Amino acid sequence: MKRRRVAILTVVFLAALGAAAGNARAQAEKPPQNEQMAAPQAPPKAKLVAKMPAGAPSKPFHFPKAATKTLANGLRVFVVPSSEEPAVTVRLVLTAAGTVHDPPGKPGVAAMTANLLTEGTERRTAQQIAEAIDFVGGSLTASADLDGTYVTAKVVKKDLNLAMDLLSDISLHAAFQKEELERRREQLLSNLRVEYSDSSYLAGVIFERVVYARHPYGLPEEGTPDSMEKLDREDLVKFRDTYYVPNNALIAFAGDITPEAAFAAAEKYLGAWPKKEVSAAQVAAPQSSRGLRIFLIDKPDAVQTQIRIGRLGIRRNDPDYIPLYVTNRIFGGGFNSRLNSEVRQKKGLTYGASSTFSSHRLAGNFEASTFTRTETTAAATKLVVDLLGQMASGEVTQAELDFARDYLVGVFPVLSETAEQVAGRVLSVAQFGLPADYNDTFQERVRAMGAEQVKAMATRYFDANNLDLVLVGKVSEFRDALKKQFPNATYQEIPFDRVDLLSADLRKQK
Repeated sequence: MKRRRVAILTVVFLAALGAAAGNARAQAEKPPQNEQMAAPQAPPKAKLVAKMPAGAPSKPFHFPKAATKTLANGLRVFVVPSSEEPAVTVRLVLTAAGTVHDPPGKPGVAAMTANLLTEGTERRTAQQIAEAIDFVGGSLTASADLDGTYVTAKVVKKDLNLAMDLLSDISLHAAFQKEELERRREQLLSNLRVEYSDSSYLAGVIFERVVYARHPYGLPEEGTPDSMEKLDREDLVKFRDTYYVPNNALIAFAGDITPEAAFAAAEKYLGAWPKKEVSAAQVAAPQSSRGLRIFLIDKPDAVQTQIRIGRLGIRRNDPDYIPLYVTNRIFGGGFNSRLNSEVRQKKGLTYGASSTFSSHRLAGNFEASTFTRTETTAAATKLVVDLLGQMASGEVTQAELDFARDYLVGVFPVLSETAEQVAGRVLSVAQFGLPADYNDTFQERVRAMGAEQVKAMATRYFDANNLDLVLVGKVSEFRDALKKQFPNATYQEIPFDRVDLLSADLRKQK
């Protein structure tokens, strides 16, 4: 009781002391009674400048040099040391193991093979692999695209041996256990069921299928529901044994590592990988279509229409790649491009419109993409096609050209900062057969682009008379208006739930 009474008295004393201090402070801050308070000062007015100040000159940037070596089994090794990067990135590229080599009628084999690499090997379970890389704070991933399979590990320098042991183990000795395959299959089928009801997804995969026709590039990398149902473990084993070979592989080390250490690690963990010849699959190049072909995918519950417009483009190693890259930056390669400015900002038909040239080893495509309200579908589609026609004239302003060049030159160093980015750029040169000085001269070649080169690219690749158009939406609401805008086009209409990407006419058989 006594201790409690003392505590209460202490609190009362402190409260009184605080109140007294507060009163003293208030008296000190209170102005004298015979003086008026000064009026508060108004904040200074913001000054508007008539013109945005010019950007500072770009600083010189020199792309890092790579040391190279080819092992006895044909594996090509690239090393880009950097004392500024505290970690090491190792990236293995299997250049023959792209989805372009999926078995006929079974798209998705290459992707599923890559996805299961980290799900267990002959001596490690999926959990042991995950725990080993997580314990050191690293990462280990595997994936496949049209032109290759990619296995990437990132660790600090002291854990390089662990990373290389894991990378080599999953690449050469994956178990492809049936229970893991079934788990992944169910996940993928569940995802595909959702995606096949998504207008944006349908527009993208159908556009690829239409532009590339029956070429493997036209099939979805992850496969289709039908192809996933047919896939079995033997497909994965056969694909790995056929296309995972060192003489069709590249590996890059970037970051805190010396060339000598990297070459030694590659030899230790991958030097015994047996060489094997891969029979070159005869994949014919796709052929461009003529005229306007319009594919309408009817989705009655849609309130917007997804629009994809384009045609075949160029291969990644085409000499026109960099000039076309600059030209497309003007047309639709950025927020302030012509396409987005007209369709979004001036006409208010969409929240975004863009265009890309996707270039791969064997072929490529051009795609202009946007979406709009159902009732403005015909107007938005016509505007995009008209803008393509205007671009084909090749007339660009000096301001457009300057902005495109400055942007692409300026962003190149930003996209070449991390070890993983540097490794990717070095490997792309080897994978796609680009000139050896491609990364060294990229900025110089962009700066050298003139108006005449842009005009040549625009007239050659922005032909508005030969296009494939894919529209996914409530077709009954815009069909007639679209046909008025494009009376000479050929039309094909398919209900969204009858789409079959493996069928010659994209339609499921009844």
